[in-house]
Amino acid sequence: MSDELTVGLLGAGRIAGVHAQAYRALPGVRLVAVADPVAGKAERIAVEHGAETLRDLGSLLELGVDVVDVCTPPHQHAGPTLAALAAGRHVICEKPLARTLDEARRVVAAAAAAPGLLMVGHVARFEPDHRGARDRVVAGEIGVVRQLTHSTTSGLPGWGEAGWLTDPARSGGPLLDQAVHSFDFARWVIGSPAVRVQCMAAAGAAGPATYTLTTVRYENGAIAHVECGWAHPAARGFKLSAEIVGAEGRLSWSYDQLIGGVLYPREGDAEWWDVLGDRGFVLELGAFLDAIRAGGPSPVPAAEALESLRTALAALESAGTGRTVDLTTWEG
Repeated sequence: MSDELTVGLLGAGRIAGVHAQAYRALPGVRLVAVADPVAGKAERIAVEHGAETLRDLGSLLELGVDVVDVCTPPHQHAGPTLAALAAGRHVICEKPLARTLDEARRVVAAAAAAPGLLMVGHVARFEPDHRGARDRVVAGEIGVVRQLTHSTTSGLPGWGEAGWLTDPARSGGPLLDQAVHSFDFARWVIGSPAVRVQCMAAAGAAGPATYTLTTVRYENGAIAHVECGWAHPAARGFKLSAEIVGAEGRLSWSYDQLIGGVLYPREGDAEWWDVLGDRGFVLELGAFLDAIRAGGPSPVPAAEALESLRTALAALESAGTGRTVDLTTWEG
């Protein structure tokens, strides 16, 4: 491998364009190709970034890229990731890790045996507000975490080609496409495995779980409340709010409240902190490239992404059956 890392994008949708822009901001990396079977899609990104246009993963691998960036819909994550790892490439795979637990387990096993590094795109870990909040928790500023609340709501996303986002069989709906970020962040902050999941859902344009409310219990006794939905008016835009409650304080922030987040200590005045700046993609991809050069470990290992996926799939199961899912026994 030369000092310069070469990247090939698989998929040319919305998130692929975001990744392409992030690579442009990073030193020592070059986007050399964009592959998508749909005529015209790859060209839009490739032309802007001076990259070659290809039609499939096989062409990317033949080109000899160092890194394959999988930006396909969730039901098409596992296959390309497995193939790229088997070819000895480093892989960044967008979240969720896969559409099913069986696929995800196969990817985890392959990543453990592969010479290349695999990272899953849980970008919330790299966003300044989320990462800053977690750093404060780790530093002990609010004491032991007892409760975490995370809400992400929007109108029905309109960027999914051929309706894949509104097809639960392909996307998993809001719980897999969006709330999986919340489940991953909660597990990362709380630092304990999820053991029980209860989800209530209302139907809408994205299927039976268009709007969801999930409660997760963790092994250490903490709880998380995750609100997620694609049922709001489009004009309202994407909204996020979060709160972490500890034994010694409370942290909260919101994308409506653009002046910053706020830390409420048990004693003393509230402290405001900045949530603006890079939304995380440059930091996320930069961390992955640094890990490749250092020989690992992955900044977001496949095993951790599997845990977040399992929580999201358990929420889907609970929403469909009306029953609490016991993750200590549930096979998925």
